[in-house]
Amino acid sequence: MRKILTTAFALAVGLAGAPPATAQDQAEFDQLVTTAGATNGAAQVCGASPPDLARHQATARANLQRYAAEFGYRADGFEALFQQGRREGRKMMLDMRQSDVDGCPGMLGSFQHERDMGYDEMKQGIAEVTDGLPEPKDP
Repeated sequence: MRKILTTAFALAVGLAGAPPATAQDQAEFDQLVTTAGATNGAAQVCGASPPDLARHQATARANLQRYAAEFGYRADGFEALFQQGRREGRKMMLDMRQSDVDGCPGMLGSFQHERDMGYDEMKQGIAEVTDGLPEPKDP
């Protein structure tokens, strides 16, 4: 399961370092949100139920907004970025189907894991693919 989590966050390279101070730092956090949305959209194409899709989105929102608060990122664009990711995830899965590639088993496994992922596990996954976490924001 750790491999699935790591894959989901592989797009978010470079989050380690100082608290967010640049547009690049914020863009990296925004990519985490978009990636979560892509997982959700792809899972929808693969047949995930509406209640599971809603639970996944709520879990992603809670975890990523907490992460944003802890490390100083803006999360005010969460909904728009998540929806953008959903569109991208749906398109990716539909394109795979047109190429006779069935990515649904792996996608649904990742989705099911992320649907109930706790905050500390999410942070650990990010740290694994980025060689650490940024410094927490001063209170």
